Amino acid sequence: MSIAPNQCTVFVQVWVDVNALAQGSTRGCYAVSNRSQQSSGEGSANLHTNVITSSNVCWTVLPIDPQYTGDFSITNVGAESGWEQPPAPVAGMPNVFTGKLTQSTVGGSVNSNIQFSFDGDNQITVTLPVTITPVTQ
Repeated sequence: MSIAPNQCTVFVQVWVDVNALAQGSTRGCYAVSNRSQQSSGEGSANLHTNVITSSNVCWTVLPIDPQYTGDFSITNVGAESGWEQPPAPVAGMPNVFTGKLTQSTVGGSVNSNIQFSFDGDNQITVTLPVTITPVTQ
């Protein structure tokens, strides 16, 4: 069972320019975190953020275009290691994943790459690099 988004303290959002994506460009994908003071690459397609160990993390993919009525579906987030509860989909919300961070078993950063698909005229799958580093404070 996944963690409810309202139980998360860290939020990673990917804002997507649907028009750019439909034309095959991921340059319109912008990853941000509510821990912007502890992040680098904020607002780019390559986010690195420091997250306190044992935090619940929520990933969401959202369109920039308010008239877009299609769907985004997160298909995968990161690797299995580094998670007390690995990232998993939230029931009834295909564009949301949640997980609980633990100290990395490799002693460093945790691969949190987000892979999502876009339901346009043809299915497009995008993988954005996101890295989380567990910290104690």
